Amino acid sequence: MAFGYVPQAGYVRLQWNPEGGIRATRVFTGQTMDLCARCDFPIPHEAEPEHLFMALATCNKHSLFGAPSAWDRYDALWGDESMHRRARHGHGLGITSDDLLRVLETAAKWGRIRVEVEHLQGPQVWQARMWVRHPDEDQEAELGPVVVDAGDVRTMLRAADYLMPKDSYAAGELIDLMQLDADRITQFIDEELHPAQADAILCLAIFGGDLYGPPF
Repeated sequence: MAFGYVPQAGYVRLQWNPEGGIRATRVFTGQTMDLCARCDFPIPHEAEPEHLFMALATCNKHSLFGAPSAWDRYDALWGDESMHRRARHGHGLGITSDDLLRVLETAAKWGRIRVEVEHLQGPQVWQARMWVRHPDEDQEAELGPVVVDAGDVRTMLRAADYLMPKDSYAAGELIDLMQLDADRITQFIDEELHPAQADAILCLAIFGGDLYGPPF
């Protein structure tokens, strides 16, 4: 198993077996794509995730989760489960669990993400059911619900940090979310983070890009 930050795909879990099966899953929507039976082939023990993902995209007519793609496999960053755990626990981030929820709720104001929040043990321990519209689908087509918690939103920030173009209209705000300390970040989210920017940050992590609306 491997996890990857993949342009035009988002945060992806890649699974395979030596007998010749490969599956990629968009972590935050549950969408999958599989290697078809005609393409099954023995996978060498030392196979690299980027080569397996390339085989999967080729099998799916050079598309990623149903959308045509011209991605370069070397643009993705792959890691193991330890990378996934580090992203979830937010090493090096000053943002609190409560403020991670504020980011999610701010993004929801833009209208593409819808959330219902359940507080489990006071405001600091929560989970949210999240419905997400795919940017390349009709506005009524929604993916979800997906249950997310603070660790998932931390992972979204990590994924967006890797995938965000440096000239994006949301790049500066993402840097602030990643670097501001706890005593400044709440005010920043409430007063300076625009819903469109929060939406762009999360959709980079979820879909690997934005297929309609203002460019990244």
